[in-house]
Amino acid sequence: MIKIAVAGGVTGGHLYPALAVLKELEKLTPIDVLYFTVSGKLEEKVLKDYNYKTVSLKIQGLKRPVYSIENIKRLFKIFNANNIVLKELKKFKPDIVFVTGGYVSYPVGIATKKLKIPLFIQEQNVIPGLANIKLSSFAKKVFVSFKESKKYFQRDVVVAGNPILIRHKENLNFEKKTILIVGGSGGSEFLNSLACKLSNKLKDYHFILSSGRKEVPCKSENLTILDYIENMSDYYSAVSCAITRGGATTVSELIFFDTPSIIIPWEGSTEAHQIENAKQIEKLGLGYVIREKEVNIDEIANKIIELSNRERKGSPKTNPAILIAKEIKNEVLK
Repeated sequence: MIKIAVAGGVTGGHLYPALAVLKELEKLTPIDVLYFTVSGKLEEKVLKDYNYKTVSLKIQGLKRPVYSIENIKRLFKIFNANNIVLKELKKFKPDIVFVTGGYVSYPVGIATKKLKIPLFIQEQNVIPGLANIKLSSFAKKVFVSFKESKKYFQRDVVVAGNPILIRHKENLNFEKKTILIVGGSGGSEFLNSLACKLSNKLKDYHFILSSGRKEVPCKSENLTILDYIENMSDYYSAVSCAITRGGATTVSELIFFDTPSIIIPWEGSTEAHQIENAKQIEKLGLGYVIREKEVNIDEIANKIIELSNRERKGSPKTNPAILIAKEIKNEVLK
């Protein structure tokens, strides 16, 4: 058995790759999991369906710019979280710690150095997060999703790809050409509004919008509105085209399922990492990247028509989660 402590959450982009690796690792060997969560965030809801021990931390990420006065309070909370993490890790006695980024990963990763626990890191974005870069200096192994990320680390890394959590629940088969619009786990007011305009313009197409429970300023017969889609695998496999933000996990899933795509990156992402992630879609010839300020309804409608007529040519791919799980098992159970 492998005892593994995990941190990575706040958004699905950090949470789902961690769960994907744990799912594959469990196929190889029994595991006992302690998962550090952020109070009130997505992972607390999702992890209710998993048989993992959890510890909730009341912390927040640092505001930009980092010299903001508000960060004094936030740093104090992180300092308190360090003490909680140390206490819980000493009690749990994990064989390894696995982190996938986000501010929750930092206090957990730092504790591994003090306790001399092997640390494994997985980075989703082309431009790595600050927490993972800082922690990488003493990590046992660092996995990255894109080869373009290698230059940001002052050490060797393993280019493994981004782990995909495959969650099949239903066999979808749409009668009409169907366009999926997703604004990430928290939704996007911009894409919700765009869904209204596109569904009004392309009446012969069926649109499915994952709204993130944010307001949708219309009702259309050809627009289906869902608060949240858990089994994205089924939808990416079945739709004709997707319009999404540029989160690393979203981009990786689109590539994995060979889904023709239009990426409109969130301009507020840290260090514009969504723009760099999105470029991978164009690089592979899978679709287009359009900046928010350049959005033109007629242009997007034409691109939807083009992409939805494409024949998917993607060959079956190996889930990067399998590779990472095998690497971890081999390192721990030598």
